[in-house]
Amino acid sequence: MFSQEFSYIGLLLLGILATYATVGLIFWLINSPRIGHVFQSLTNVSPQLVAIIGLLFGLYMAFFANDIWSIRDRAQSMILEEADGLRGLLDVAESLPAESGAPLAVAVRAYIGAAVREWPLLAQGGSSPQARELLRQLSRLALGETLLGRSSAGAQYALTRNLEKAQSARYHRLALSQRRGDPLKWFAVACLGTLTLLSVGLVHLDNWRSQLAAMLMYASAISVGFTAAYLERSPFQAFAVSARPIAELLDPALGLERR
Repeated sequence: MFSQEFSYIGLLLLGILATYATVGLIFWLINSPRIGHVFQSLTNVSPQLVAIIGLLFGLYMAFFANDIWSIRDRAQSMILEEADGLRGLLDVAESLPAESGAPLAVAVRAYIGAAVREWPLLAQGGSSPQARELLRQLSRLALGETLLGRSSAGAQYALTRNLEKAQSARYHRLALSQRRGDPLKWFAVACLGTLTLLSVGLVHLDNWRSQLAAMLMYASAISVGFTAAYLERSPFQAFAVSARPIAELLDPALGLERR
């Protein structure tokens, strides 16, 4: 777990350092004694070029970040839906006679505990075999002849509906935990950011101090956007969505605290 967090932070720092290294490379190329004259001859580059490329970069970054954060919102919705399905199963268990409702409640709570303990694995895109097996046992119990034969039609419908809701939400939650963002999109962000820095350097050929300051400011802005998107690239890494809606089914006191 520690090695994964170390590599995660290392990749983030590497991306930020690469942004500032790009500034250094562009600045060196523009002011190089050997090939600097090629760039120095481009004195008629319009400042509007920076605005156009910067606008393209900003728009693409906004759409990219929106895609990342929509995955987080969907993950949160799936957690709430799974919790709602499990809560419905517990409600049905309480409405049944003790000899049939008690085993169902025990099976639901066993799965809830395993699902909450599964959370660290989601950061790696994995899942808990124990939680998967407990959910299968819960399905066999809820849909078995023993329980359905002693239940009313309304209870049977509630059982199947809430079980299906919990299973579907878990499936989508696990699928979203494996989303890391499209590498092609990250490549496009890097290319547009580099072009933005180059255009800034070309419109400040007359003063190297202003040129360097402007490029560093743009690099800082790019790093802020890059960091925000990278930290949210998976809903179960860094600022992970909480398992609390599911965990509070085991501890009602958590639900009272939220109120």
